Amino acid sequence: MSNTIKVLGLCLVSALVLQLVCADIETNEVNDNNSPEYMLQGVRVYPNDRHCVLVGGLCVHTSDCNLPTTNKGLCPTSAHLGVECCYEFIYPNASRNS
Repeated sequence: MSNTIKVLGLCLVSALVLQLVCADIETNEVNDNNSPEYMLQGVRVYPNDRHCVLVGGLCVHTSDCNLPTTNKGLCPTSAHLGVECCYEFIYPNASRNS
């Protein structure tokens, strides 16, 4: 066998092994009803409205918020879902880490 055939065979085997071993990385999307929310460290983040972003916050559910902004109503597009602008959110696994 020539060296070219050996190299091509090695490349083919390497490609097959990489395809089998490659990690299945989860996306950071929430897939219920094609909604635009995403997850950030286990907390659902809703579409950020401009006013919330300008003060440096994220639109999260009030039950996930540890440090809300002083101004209320900065996330009007998701307010009907109980969402407020928040500077710091509660990590779901916080009880295990403390």
